[in-house]
This record gives sequence, C-alpha cells and structure tokens, in this order.
Amino acid sequence: MKNKNPLYVVKGDQVEAATDLFDMLVKKLNLTPVIEIFTSLVKILLENISTYAMFIAVKEFFDFLIQKIELFRKFSLI
Repeated sequence: MKNKNPLYVVKGDQVEAATDLFDMLVKKLNLTPVIEIFTSLVKILLENISTYAMFIAVKEFFDFLIQKIELFRKFSLI
C-alpha cells in the first residue's frame, strides 16, 4: 500500500523520502552515522556476553539507556 502523504527531507539540492517521523528526523539532522555507531556498539555488546556477570552489566546498561529515552520522550514534543 502506497503512502498517500509521504514525507520528504530536503538537504541542499537533494530530496530524500522518509518512511516515518523518526526517519525524517534522523535524515534531517544527519544522524545516520550516529545510529550506525550505536547499532554496532549494541551488536558488539551482545556478541561478547559469555558470563552471567557480563549479562547483568549489559542489562543494566540497556536499562539505563531505556530510562533516559523514556525521560526524553516524557519531556519532548514528539
């Protein structure tokens, strides 16, 4: 099903289609490299879990990140 009201991001002479509001913000603010770095960091963390202590440390890190994201979402306009 084709989107009836597509989003577009204009950067200089380039126009890019965005799939949703989050994608539009990432493209508009040029956060794609940051997202890629964060994704690779999460992948490395998950691949290196070999003990229960490491699992707890990674879980606490993810809980911390989720808590900060929820706090941001609570006080943001989005």
